[in-house]
Amino acid sequence: MTTPGIVVKSIYVNRNGGADFKSIQEAIGSVPLGNDQWIRVHVAAGIYNEKVSVPQNKSFILLEGEGEYQTSIEWSDHAGGDSDTASSPTFAVFATDFMARDIAFKNTYKGDGQTSPAVAALVAGDRASYRCAFISLQDTLCDLEGRHYYEGCYVVGTTDFIFGNGQTIFQSCRISTAAMPFPPGFITAQGRSGKDETTGFVFRDCTVDGVAPTYLGRAWRAYARVIFYRTDMSNVVVREGWDAWNYKGSESTLTMAEAECTGQGANRTGRVPWSKTLTGDELAKFVSVSYVSADGWLNAQPH
Repeated sequence: MTTPGIVVKSIYVNRNGGADFKSIQEAIGSVPLGNDQWIRVHVAAGIYNEKVSVPQNKSFILLEGEGEYQTSIEWSDHAGGDSDTASSPTFAVFATDFMARDIAFKNTYKGDGQTSPAVAALVAGDRASYRCAFISLQDTLCDLEGRHYYEGCYVVGTTDFIFGNGQTIFQSCRISTAAMPFPPGFITAQGRSGKDETTGFVFRDCTVDGVAPTYLGRAWRAYARVIFYRTDMSNVVVREGWDAWNYKGSESTLTMAEAECTGQGANRTGRVPWSKTLTGDELAKFVSVSYVSADGWLNAQPH
């Protein structure tokens, strides 16, 4: 039975030796199947050129680096040919109850002047939290499904670079656009497909900046939900703000909203008319931590 907030074992990784393992995947492999106690995998500074996957039956892992500028997992892969978007991630988590902090996940694929899906991290397990950097171009962070909390993260990309159908809060994160051949880009592509789904992306006290113009998001599915709250937006945000993508004419089902945002990019003059204005009660439901952690799982993780 898991003891909330207590790490019972630490595993050490150093690519230069002198630790338990030289590779992160080997360290993950050493975690027992069906694990139900928090295990720390501490990764020494350095660039680890490997693909890493945390399988569904290895829960309660805390992956810890020595800083997002010191410890990074890097790989070059993309969707194309025999490979699809789901197989391109540098890092993928399918287990529940996962944490990562002070580490960078990078997909270094640059292509030949073209932008192809190149996922840096795929998050597909429930109850996950991150304090990390995610760096790529298109489809950087696949927040696929589950309840997630990203705090103090740095996310860089061009097109749909935060996408999926998680129930997720981004708290105090920096969201930055990278240079791209055919701007503007899109920060989010949220995949809520039914009105009864509780999913959505909420950006709270974040910063949006970068070098290329961008939309805040486009609708990947018919009931897409994205909310920017108290976020500082630079002039990289295009005045329309949002794009309905394949749901033009059905915008009434979309929830693309901004509230109490600041900066040049937050000027709502010229915004698409169908973007939502949420009432105080509606907004409170989404911007509270209880939106992702009503059962208290976040506070039960190691601190």
